[in-house]
Amino acid sequence: MNNKWLLGGLILVIVLGGAGYYFSKPKAPEGDPIKIGAIMILSGEGASWGEASRNGMMLAIEELNRKGGILGRSVQGIYEDDRSDPKDAVSAFNKLTSIDDVKFIVGPNWSNTGVAVRDLATQSKTVIISPSLGVKEFNEGSEYAFNTWPHDFILSAQLANYVYGKGYRHIALFGANDVWVKDQSNAFSTRFKELGGTIELLYEPLVNVTDVRTEVAKVRSNKTIDAIVMTTNGYSLTVLNARQIRESGVALPIFNITTDSKIVADCAENCEGMIFPTFLTPSKEFAERYAAQYEREVEIGADSAYDAVMMLAEAMEATKSTDPDIVKEYLSNIEEYDGVSGHLVSDGKRAFTKAYLLKEVQNGVAVAISN
Repeated sequence: MNNKWLLGGLILVIVLGGAGYYFSKPKAPEGDPIKIGAIMILSGEGASWGEASRNGMMLAIEELNRKGGILGRSVQGIYEDDRSDPKDAVSAFNKLTSIDDVKFIVGPNWSNTGVAVRDLATQSKTVIISPSLGVKEFNEGSEYAFNTWPHDFILSAQLANYVYGKGYRHIALFGANDVWVKDQSNAFSTRFKELGGTIELLYEPLVNVTDVRTEVAKVRSNKTIDAIVMTTNGYSLTVLNARQIRESGVALPIFNITTDSKIVADCAENCEGMIFPTFLTPSKEFAERYAAQYEREVEIGADSAYDAVMMLAEAMEATKSTDPDIVKEYLSNIEEYDGVSGHLVSDGKRAFTKAYLLKEVQNGVAVAISN
């Protein structure tokens, strides 16, 4: 064969192959970026929740941009720290919407901050999705507010079923003077009493107390109490409660709600054997990706923040719009969603629920057990 023909054929193959690659790869995002803001706890009490949520959101944005963005435009995350303080959450919201011109927000993490900005979302027509907030007053209080984390009162009622089913009838309930914690305490108490159980002691101090020994002494002196339930989950009050309970010599079984890995680590041997239900159910694939990227395990907020971003992206792509009114209508009509946080089922009120896991602290690590 003539070498010129051979060379020409080779060049043609290379050119066509390159053209095929060019037309098959995602186009580089063009135009102004689509901004997604974040209001998260990035310092102080509960920072592990905010950091996890930010990490999950960043993973989602990186993936979207790698595939061409949303509607051919890149996606930009803008992250604000609310320090778990309602006033800081309001300031962060106003900064994002007024200065950064954000119309979509992921967060806040906790109920006190979420409820504080809920009405602002309505007034500014800003779609806001919390990845870890647990009270219905948030999503049911604004047509622009959504949850990808199920309501915690669901788990509280399930925990009451479990505790009663294990034969415990007389409970000491350690809660806190906080809207989120009170919601869980009330749900547990209501269900436990319906089953025939008794709340022998209810203690709801401010979340920053440093001494619970007086209440622990009441538990020790009341011989009818057969178990302790704490609804303080993400707060370090859980660590304080458990330490002073065990130091006093009280060896009763302890139950909790959605305890995060930091609390378990800080609690150490004082929380050994503690049982709690949780909605943290990341897929294996997401857990592996998250660990490879951040060299840490998935924590509360990570997978559900990722899903929040991906829901927003789906809504924009499906409607070909970044109008928050159009996007929120699409989100409101999602009945089921298979995300990295699990199979989410809408409650018809802009929140989702899903299956939960029951875990027990064994040798300092929370391990899944059968319900």
